[in-house]
Amino acid sequence: MVTKKWLVETATAQTIKVEHGFVWFGNRIRISIDDELIYERKPKFVDLGDEHRFKIENQVCIVRILPRTFDFQYELWVDGKLQ
Repeated sequence: MVTKKWLVETATAQTIKVEHGFVWFGNRIRISIDDELIYERKPKFVDLGDEHRFKIENQVCIVRILPRTFDFQYELWVDGKLQ
């Protein structure tokens, strides 16, 4: 399992955490804000990545999980800026 964390500075600092089962077949994705689960994707037969949008204090956030040849790339965008 891969775990990525980002600290988002808003009026209060918040931690975004992505947990991604690192197996090409049957990956599960969990996204949480300050340890509160906001999104969970059940395992899929083939994992081609994912994108999930949400808001933190009126700021649009996007978590992207992008497939690469042998692994995945993880990105967090907040108001159009890569974190």
